Amino acid sequence: MDNDCLIVNKRGQCANTIAIIGRRWFDKHHGNTYHATEVYVDGEFIGKEDFKYGYGDQFIETGMQILQDNHLMEATEDRLPSGMDKDYYEFEMDRRKHPEKYVVSVADVERKGELKQSFMR
Repeated sequence: MDNDCLIVNKRGQCANTIAIIGRRWFDKHHGNTYHATEVYVDGEFIGKEDFKYGYGDQFIETGMQILQDNHLMEATEDRLPSGMDKDYYEFEMDRRKHPEKYVVSVADVERKGELKQSFMR
């Protein structure tokens, strides 16, 4: 993989577009937030997570994990001296360096069942 190519598509070529689409649901009864995430690379569905604990932008980190689980992004499990996950740091730096490649979108939903609804398929 080329040094400037953090994420590849299913054909092993540098990805041109990475779409991470999330939904968040707040469980008012227990006070927790959950999310669902779908990932597309170059318009092709890669994978999804239907229900996972996490608030704010954690759906983005789940999207990165989906890329790694599908072998489209290397998973090193290394840590930076600060303790931060090195893979996530590199992912975020790639998003800053190549904002034109990334589409990141999230919607807050009212009901838990809405997390499992398909986004684009």
